[in-house]
Amino acid sequence: MVTTPPRKNKAPNILGDWDDVRFFLAVAKTGSFSAAATQLNTKQTTVGRRIQALERRLGAKLFDRHRHGMEVTPAARGVLMQAESMMSNATSIERHLAGLDREMAGIVRVAATEGLAAQWLVPRLSELRRLHSDIVVQVIVGDQVLDLATRQADLAIRFFRPTSNQLVAARVGQFNMSIFAAPAYIEQYGLPQRLEDLNEHHIVDHTTLHSLPAMKAWTEVVERSSSVVLRTNSSHSAMEAVKASWGLSVFPSYSRKGENLIEAPIDLNITRDIWLVSHEETNKGARIRAVIDYIRERFHQDEREWFSLSQHRNAALVAS
Repeated sequence: MVTTPPRKNKAPNILGDWDDVRFFLAVAKTGSFSAAATQLNTKQTTVGRRIQALERRLGAKLFDRHRHGMEVTPAARGVLMQAESMMSNATSIERHLAGLDREMAGIVRVAATEGLAAQWLVPRLSELRRLHSDIVVQVIVGDQVLDLATRQADLAIRFFRPTSNQLVAARVGQFNMSIFAAPAYIEQYGLPQRLEDLNEHHIVDHTTLHSLPAMKAWTEVVERSSSVVLRTNSSHSAMEAVKASWGLSVFPSYSRKGENLIEAPIDLNITRDIWLVSHEETNKGARIRAVIDYIRERFHQDEREWFSLSQHRNAALVAS
């Protein structure tokens, strides 16, 4: 009697539609349809529809919904491995082609923090537009670290030096974190002169700063305060609250430019560098190179006025 060997369970094959791979990976990585839609620049309903179509084609459920988000099902783990392999190969090809691209036209994605993008970067892009009218700069704002290897951005302005050997980083500026208040607030409550004085003032808390070890001094100020009047994860919202005289908060020293705020003479001893970061495989492409060179030159032009230690910090260094 001839027996048929048992079938080995094989992962369903996702090959066939690259868009399906992108949608599947986005949900797997972000844990939700809404976050995946944001990443893919589409609608949440579109993401859901594409995932349902993929599940019908593969004949398997791909995600389980939990309280904390969407999780890949055991049956889909093999699909995830295939998708990640496809993404790795595709982005490698894309990076290589971007590095060979000689076209001075198309989109260049620049990642930057909310405050730096609004206060400094965007106002300076008009000259780039005049020089290279066919280049469209897409400014991606947020504190999240986008992956340049997978082309989530073409270059990034970061406050830390990357560790990956494939990333090229140039230090383009420096700033210290300073305490700011609006004139109307100072008129009513005064301007604090010493760190201990902050215990008597209203505080606007930019909560995302507490995840940074360098911000420990400010975290301690917030923890000691008995009058935190607002908490927000948005630097823009924190800035607007301070401008509306809600209280004091901490911002990069370059915030004194263009904002009607007054810097308190208190040294938190928090100094940070600004790095312009690109990927070694893509930064040779003509339009990406043009944007890198332009932004780097603008940093150089504005370094003394915008991106150097504040007067209070310099005075403290001289005194020491």
